[in-house]
Amino acid sequence: MVTRLLDEVGVAAYLTDQQLVGSMVAGEEVRGVEFDGCAFDGGVLAGALLLGCTFTECTFTGIDLARASVTDSTFRECRFVESRLMGVNFALAHAGAISSAFAFEHCRMDYASFHGLGLTSSSWHGCRLLDADFGECDLRRTDFAGSDLSGASFAGADLRDASLIGAVNYALDVRDVKVKGLRVEASGAGGLLSAFGIVVD
Repeated sequence: MVTRLLDEVGVAAYLTDQQLVGSMVAGEEVRGVEFDGCAFDGGVLAGALLLGCTFTECTFTGIDLARASVTDSTFRECRFVESRLMGVNFALAHAGAISSAFAFEHCRMDYASFHGLGLTSSSWHGCRLLDADFGECDLRRTDFAGSDLSGASFAGADLRDASLIGAVNYALDVRDVKVKGLRVEASGAGGLLSAFGIVVD
């Protein structure tokens, strides 16, 4: 069953197993709705206000969420595929409300912020994360395979047992990041030595 997003959220506080389509204009608000097992497909929610909502086992495919507000919202085991999340500040979500098993596949996430969040066992596969903020994050056992991390910040993050295999353009100051068990390729070693002024040719 396919339903239009705004038609449904205007009359319901709880939606389950719905395929939701449609767009919202910047500044348009959805507040306090619980989405369980819903699929958001191909809509434009750029600049939308998703306030105090709960998303459980939801999938977002081809969604434009650039600069959307997720203040006080909760995300549990959600998956984002080929979506735009540029400038989304997930750090404003409800405290502790970003669960592990967060999955992003081929998403564009420049300037996104996850600052201080617990993101263990999450994955970013083939994503563009230019200038993203992972400062103070718990990133144990996370996987950044195939992602571009140009300018991404990891200050104070915990990357123990994480994987940067296949990731490119990352730079970590290993004096300020927990890295025991972090997996990298030999070709990426320069990203761990740049903080010391060492250039690997």
